[in-house]
Amino acid sequence: KTGTDAAGRAVVEVADTGEGIPIEVQRQVFTPFFTTKPAGQGTGLGLAIARRIVEDHNGRLTCHPQQPGTLFRIELPAHRS
Repeated sequence: KTGTDAAGRAVVEVADTGEGIPIEVQRQVFTPFFTTKPAGQGTGLGLAIARRIVEDHNGRLTCHPQQPGTLFRIELPAHRS
């Protein structure tokens, strides 16, 4: 889902209907090198890099549990010309 919020920020939401992310994992999903995959299968950098890119553009990337699934929300400020 895409759109703008009341403050004029661009908003992108991506959700799934999977089993969701356990609360103890949610607290760490943006931590560099954190992964739930077996050794040698993933670096644990994807969400950390994504959050850094969003924050470098004065935005915010957040994770929200849902039943079922998980929602990730990106908010970016409106472009000022």
